[in-house]
Amino acid sequence: MNLYETDKDVLKSFITNEKIDGVFTEKYLILQNFADDCRFSSDIQPELMEYLLPFYLRIIEEAIMHQNKMAEDIYSQFNSMIFFNQQNFKNSVGEKYPYVMEYYVEQTVKRMEMGNKTILGDISLFNTTIAFDRNNIVKLFDKIYGGSLAIKYSFFKYISVLLFKESDNLLAINEERPFWTSEIWDFDAQFSDAFFWNQDIVQYYERHVTRQEIEEVFKDITPILYNSLGKELMNLFSSEMEKSFATGTFEKRKKEYLQKINCRSEKYKYWTECF
Repeated sequence: MNLYETDKDVLKSFITNEKIDGVFTEKYLILQNFADDCRFSSDIQPELMEYLLPFYLRIIEEAIMHQNKMAEDIYSQFNSMIFFNQQNFKNSVGEKYPYVMEYYVEQTVKRMEMGNKTILGDISLFNTTIAFDRNNIVKLFDKIYGGSLAIKYSFFKYISVLLFKESDNLLAINEERPFWTSEIWDFDAQFSDAFFWNQDIVQYYERHVTRQEIEEVFKDITPILYNSLGKELMNLFSSEMEKSFATGTFEKRKKEYLQKINCRSEKYKYWTECF
């Protein structure tokens, strides 16, 4: 394969000297250049990708679980390569492709289990994992709906953006920036505005994020919400959620969310109504 951004000598030195359990240093940055070359390559060298794949998986973990800035930059480039050159990436990793996708799903679930101070803190990871492969949303939803209260709470916080406008969301106690709800369309990637969910993914989401599923999750996490909001606000929240379903607000916002995440316009997206 042709290498334009990657210094071959630096890559060769990395392959020769770096160990998967070694210290994570600036030497890993060569893998950002290599991922960029792979994004445009029609013949990603299988032997080379097979050898480097464990290093990329380590980068994914460093970025997602430890928020290492250098790892995040490489991870974003790697994600872009997978998304924009998916078939050639599949060909290069062969039988390991399902394992790579499962790894993304597992890392996403672990991150959701940890929780986040902000409502949409993990949404870009969630969106990215799903964008790669329709099977990912199937596995992810199985793990969310059958998962721990912590995972369900993380998911419900994100779903609250579909239930309420930005100004009406009682869970938004740590959101200080205006238009933060537009982050619901973010992805972890270079050129993230060009990422999207395909129609199969959108249709699956539409069928599996319904009033019934949301009310079941809400019932499970009621003790967490009660401790967070208190009795008075909890009663108000429950009432406002019911109103969102009854007036069609939820369906309207879900439809807008899915239309825009399915869009390939490459423009930053905003809600039609935030306040």
